[in-house]
Amino acid sequence: MSRKFIAAILAASMAITSFTAAPARAASDEDIAKFLFGAAALAIIGKAISDNNRNDVNRYRDRELVVTPRPRDRKVLPRRCVKRANTALSNNTRVLGAKCLNRHYKRADRLPISCRLPMWTQNGRKPAYLVRCLRDRGYSIARP
Repeated sequence: MSRKFIAAILAASMAITSFTAAPARAASDEDIAKFLFGAAALAIIGKAISDNNRNDVNRYRDRELVVTPRPRDRKVLPRRCVKRANTALSNNTRVLGAKCLNRHYKRADRLPISCRLPMWTQNGRKPAYLVRCLRDRGYSIARP
């Protein structure tokens, strides 16, 4: 039940009980006991509602921290993999080595294949990804 609904019911019951006409008389021990019992019941109900609302807020906050990944963090590539290399397009181009990305970026298998091209090293051709092409597709390089 919502907090506003319970508060409205409590307010209505308090208002209705105050309208009953009773002759003026001194309070007896039984009346004082009824009053104290009612006040204690209201305090217990109020505390339960307060605790329930606090738990809901904490549960929501914890769920949000655990479940919701940041979309921009998934597309941040490690700076250590950036190098300059000779590629089929031009000399001295900024690329990310595929082997380095496989080691240091857990989503390397999901990189766009259209950005992949060979680079020439002293040991022959190696696969790499163009930095410019990946940037155009929403990826960024981690800051130092």
